[in-house]
Amino acid sequence: MIEERKYFNTFDALRFLAFFKVFIFHIPIWGFPVFDFLKNGGGTAVSFFFSLSGFLITYLILKEKESTGTFNLKAFYFRRILRIWPLYYSMLLFAFLTPYILSIVSIDASGAGYDPDWFMSIAFLENYKMIFTNDFPNVSPLGVVWSLCVEEHFYIIWGLLLYVVSVRNVHWLIIASIFIANVSRYVFYLNGWSFLDVFTNIDYFAYGAISAILFIKKKAIVDTVLEGISSSSKVFILLACIGIFITLPNLDFQYNALIEPTISGIIFLIVLTLVVFDGKLFSISKTNILSRLGIYTYSLYLTHTIIINLFVKIFEKMNISLINPFQALGFVTVCLLGTIAASMVTYYLIEKPFLKLKTRITL
Repeated sequence: MIEERKYFNTFDALRFLAFFKVFIFHIPIWGFPVFDFLKNGGGTAVSFFFSLSGFLITYLILKEKESTGTFNLKAFYFRRILRIWPLYYSMLLFAFLTPYILSIVSIDASGAGYDPDWFMSIAFLENYKMIFTNDFPNVSPLGVVWSLCVEEHFYIIWGLLLYVVSVRNVHWLIIASIFIANVSRYVFYLNGWSFLDVFTNIDYFAYGAISAILFIKKKAIVDTVLEGISSSSKVFILLACIGIFITLPNLDFQYNALIEPTISGIIFLIVLTLVVFDGKLFSISKTNILSRLGIYTYSLYLTHTIIINLFVKIFEKMNISLINPFQALGFVTVCLLGTIAASMVTYYLIEKPFLKLKTRITL
């Protein structure tokens, strides 16, 4: 059966806003208090991507199981491959060629980080290389592909589990995921390892899945509850969630790394609930500029560190300092515009042709 995907208004816009948080996190500018405050927590924004994936993947699988009584696991994996692999491996090829490209244009490469381990990159194991070396690869965009490795591992695990778990018992899977994530983070925390694997992040997917389950099984009840909440109260809840989301990464207290994920996951669940049900607080249409840009989020994510590092070298060659606020703003602007341009090119040349195959091929 061909996967019928409902379009959820606002999701593309939310993706772009999450990307923008990651983008400013990687901007090498410090010393501006408000900017510094906002840029912290790029990893938290990546976690929101996980929750969005948890919602959409769970929704698609459970909807198919509910309507047909079964789930085409092979087709599911094939469509995930078409979505992720073409651009991912194109970016790996670019990373492999980067040293040669830099030598041709007489730009020095950064010495920070470890030399690429191409087997680990190709096998979607870059995240484990980063965990065990406590370092990052020295070629863009390999430093950000850890999250794609987590996504791939989630697809494999979640697809298999939902293939065998009935719709009525899926809540046990959610409970187990949240438990496993918290135990895994505690073990990683004790060993000083970064939370870059699927098990330390699987509760983010689970929190998104909760909203999907409610949407499929309890939609009428949730709609009634939401409609009984005043618009001003919903606005207050949303603003509180945004405020906590931005503030959490700036707090420094013992066990923050263990507490923050659960708070963030609950925030993501609340935000998703506020935008997908009929009693939603707001809806951002697909024609909105944020939604239009959100279409390119995958390309934006994979190209932004390349563009940022390129303009760092260009500004250095031009002796332009980023201490001046106007020059710093100019740097952020050209990096963002350059990333958008690069993402549009990669989207239409690489992503879109393969995405079209998702609706043409049946398994």
